[in-house]
Amino acid sequence: MTHQTPKAFDFGAEPESPVDASAEPARPAASPRAFDFGEAGEAPARTDPPRALSFDDVPAAPAASNMTAKAVPAALFDSEDHPAVRDALALARTDYPTLFAHAEGRFAILFRRILPVKLALVTDWAEGPLMEQAALLQPITELVLKFTQMGVPALLDAALESTREPSGMFSRLLRRPPPPAHYKPALTASRAQLLQLMADSEVAMRNLEASAQNLGLHGAVLAVVATLAANSPDAVLLDTITQRRTLVQQAVRQAELSILQMGQVRQQAADLVAQISSFLTVTLPALEMAQAQGGA
Repeated sequence: MTHQTPKAFDFGAEPESPVDASAEPARPAASPRAFDFGEAGEAPARTDPPRALSFDDVPAAPAASNMTAKAVPAALFDSEDHPAVRDALALARTDYPTLFAHAEGRFAILFRRILPVKLALVTDWAEGPLMEQAALLQPITELVLKFTQMGVPALLDAALESTREPSGMFSRLLRRPPPPAHYKPALTASRAQLLQLMADSEVAMRNLEASAQNLGLHGAVLAVVATLAANSPDAVLLDTITQRRTLVQQAVRQAELSILQMGQVRQQAADLVAQISSFLTVTLPALEMAQAQGGA
């Protein structure tokens, strides 16, 4: 018995499959490609040379449609204004350069209210500022009247007179004025009233000055309108413009006079406060000290 040495892992020869002469010869297997997900159409060949990668090329922005385009803010005085408004602004810039530099926007607002000019607009022009100023004049008038009724100058004169000795024999016998200390409570109260009047008048003057400036701006607008409408055939319109300008000018002048008068009252009040303080803190203590030393 013949022994053959077995091969490692020899499980026997596999049976060969019969060869079919009529079958087509086997095609070699195609080698797999990287990320081969199936047959895809070939990309068309490029004729231009390859370009380096660049991040500087910004794609062209798509044309904005009417729905997405943002409205560009218009200038303050643009072509949308009435031609008369543009003419008025140009004239105001020339005739009132200082005022126009500080109130250009307000000029534009007022011109747009009154232009194109009509009789009804002129008749009612600046009615609101006129009524406002009339109301602001009332506190000024009341403060001036209150200062007059306080009678502080006469009270202070009497207090100072009480510090002087009578000049003649009969004056010493017949005239016996109250002592200086008698006036101390009244002068102290008057000083407090004067300080309160000065504080109240400052607020009243500030409000009236602002109102007068606003009314003056309305008057300047009306003056420009009068220049633009000078050749108008409407005599009633021209006469109404003149009357309204006169009314506004008178109101502005009245405010200026009231402010001037209130300023003078404030100056007098400040002087009286200083004199009262001097009497209460210097004169009266000195007199009391002298009397005390004389009695001793």
